[in-house]
Amino acid sequence: MHKKVGYAELLNSKLRCDKLLAHRDAVRRSKLKAFIEQHRHASQWATCIAALVDAAHHNVVPTSDMLSDAIERCGKRGMLGMARRIYTDFHRGINKPRSLKVHVAYMAACADCRDFNGAHEQFLKLRGRDAVQIKARASYKPVVNDELTAEYLRAALTASDRLLHVEAANMRHTSPRNEACEDDTKSEVSGADSPLPWEVALEQFVSLRTSNEGFRAHNALTPVVVERVARLLQVGGNWLSCLRLIKQCAQRNVLIPPEARDVAISLCYQHGRHVEVVQQVQEMVATRSPPDERSVRLALTSCEEVTSLQKNAPSPSPLHEHPGWSVGLSLFNAMRSNGIPMYQQNYESPLRSCAMAGKWEEAVLILGSMKKDKRPISPQIYRLVIASRIERCASFEEAHRFAQAAVMQDGGIIVYLSLLRCCMNVRDWKNFDRVNKEMRDRECPETFEKMHLLIRAAHMREQWHSVLMRFARLESITSYELKRVRDDRVVREYKEDFEVPDALLDMVLDAYKHLKNHKDPVVHVAYRAALRRKSRGTEQLVFSSHNPNATPVQEWMFSHGQGAKDVSTRFY
Repeated sequence: MHKKVGYAELLNSKLRCDKLLAHRDAVRRSKLKAFIEQHRHASQWATCIAALVDAAHHNVVPTSDMLSDAIERCGKRGMLGMARRIYTDFHRGINKPRSLKVHVAYMAACADCRDFNGAHEQFLKLRGRDAVQIKARASYKPVVNDELTAEYLRAALTASDRLLHVEAANMRHTSPRNEACEDDTKSEVSGADSPLPWEVALEQFVSLRTSNEGFRAHNALTPVVVERVARLLQVGGNWLSCLRLIKQCAQRNVLIPPEARDVAISLCYQHGRHVEVVQQVQEMVATRSPPDERSVRLALTSCEEVTSLQKNAPSPSPLHEHPGWSVGLSLFNAMRSNGIPMYQQNYESPLRSCAMAGKWEEAVLILGSMKKDKRPISPQIYRLVIASRIERCASFEEAHRFAQAAVMQDGGIIVYLSLLRCCMNVRDWKNFDRVNKEMRDRECPETFEKMHLLIRAAHMREQWHSVLMRFARLESITSYELKRVRDDRVVREYKEDFEVPDALLDMVLDAYKHLKNHKDPVVHVAYRAALRRKSRGTEQLVFSSHNPNATPVQEWMFSHGQGAKDVSTRFY
């Protein structure tokens, strides 16, 4: 009986002692937390580390939040070595397993210090360990989840940006005297023997999404991950993969951040993909995603380029599904209503788009906005608007009255071309021939645009021989000018300046059907030249995403087995 009472008293005393020790540790831990919160500045990292070490010496185990916070401070201060010691040696010394928050903090520290090698090495270790655990236990939650992957991608992004800045600085400061060390610097920066950080990170990310190791379910396409993958693709200059990423995310109802679309707009603009820029802006407007100010300014210029493409494209072309002038006008009105600073180019670009599309009323409204905002208006802008009005006149007499305006007196070929287009619209061939003869008498330069107009007019008048003759002359002059530009090397060569619209080639081929047995050899020469251009195509038609002959969209980052099944309606 006395033994039972004694055992019960010992047990109660042990419980009371444990409670007292737990209370003492809780008080110490709360004091440590309060002290660390008082020294939250990144420059106070040494004080924070000293407090953690002192607490460990007094048998006070810091929480994972304290340790991750200390690692983040060291990373922001550039002390990656100290962050690594806390991540490894300190945890080993206090015999505490590292939590997910600590792993994420270490990846963030590597990203802040632009050390992709350390982040990649630890990422591979964690992934290998998780793969073994998942194979042994299906219910295991891996450490390599979307949060850790996002910081890993950020580490690759910061390291890639650093390499680009170093390479640009070396290119600026290279001189003939240091050619000996230039090769060493290039090999050190570019890393010819090893892949670049953005390539390695994208390869690991695609492997996580497509492998059968079980990481796909724990690496969702969160907005942060989508944005950083898009930025890595921007560093690599891969605009097509960036568009595929956004398209795949939209198909799977994944929330696409505005920053990812801004990256796609910038990337497509750099590579001259103006149609894709307009598409991305339209999708942002449709989904109420706010575009960046820079994206809006780039899109205004792209709208002008798309309008010029639509002007030469045939009417049933897919290009007309996205009218550039309409998008440009909407962006222009949105910029003014939201108080965004307007530059001169932001006024003139949508005005030119409306003028090229024949929307002279909208162009006049933009002109009124320029006057209201006290912007300088050059005579060329006035001529452009009036020329657009002349093209839409219902009769040649009305167009002639507009052409007599004072600002149009020195317009030169702009006035004549607008009069020719007006005559073509109203089918006034008598005045068309008169204006054409007046241009020849005044020795106006015959531009490619006028040659295109003459070919279209001859096709509308069913003058089949004239169509082929004019095209043969156009082909001869184009070849000569292209050769001269390449040989002289005085001006830069722009391939689109020497291209012939596809609709014009169709007119030439249609005209040849009526003159197959003609004796004039120039007819057959023009036909063969049109066939060559038709088979070769233009750069815009071959690589355009609207081309029906384009290659089908590949499954870029989704496994074929799960791609069809994993169509989730969940928004991340």
